[in-house]
Amino acid sequence: MSGHTGRADDADADAAAPADRVLLAGAADDLPEIRLLLDALPDTAYGQVVVEVAFAEQVRILPAPPRLSVTWLVRCERPSLLPSLVFADHGELLAEAVTAWASEWGVAGAEPRTAVWIGCADSPWVERARSIVQLGLADAGQQVQVESGS
Repeated sequence: MSGHTGRADDADADAAAPADRVLLAGAADDLPEIRLLLDALPDTAYGQVVVEVAFAEQVRILPAPPRLSVTWLVRCERPSLLPSLVFADHGELLAEAVTAWASEWGVAGAEPRTAVWIGCADSPWVERARSIVQLGLADAGQQVQVESGS
């Protein structure tokens, strides 16, 4: 995973250093790219993988390094924040999970390097969450590498 970091002063010294923690988040359409990213990670990688799907039938086994947890968010099992929708909107649960992750891990004194890949690029919910994650981690003094899916 490549991208820009949040602290330019440390960019040269740590450019080649691996991330200490990983977050991969996306929707069902992002699974091919998430699988490629997981295949590229070393067995020592740790962090979270979060995938949002519309129905439970879309949940699959997703091979990941042993220190990465995989969480599936099933939209039809959760209500939306929008009263006009029967169940959660596309990207709504993913955005909630990514924002919660940032509030827990985006604190001063946490691991200095975090690699974040967030797909579901067609969701306004997720676009907002992506900004929150990037700003939150950078404000905590961490090097941030936030990438987005296509």
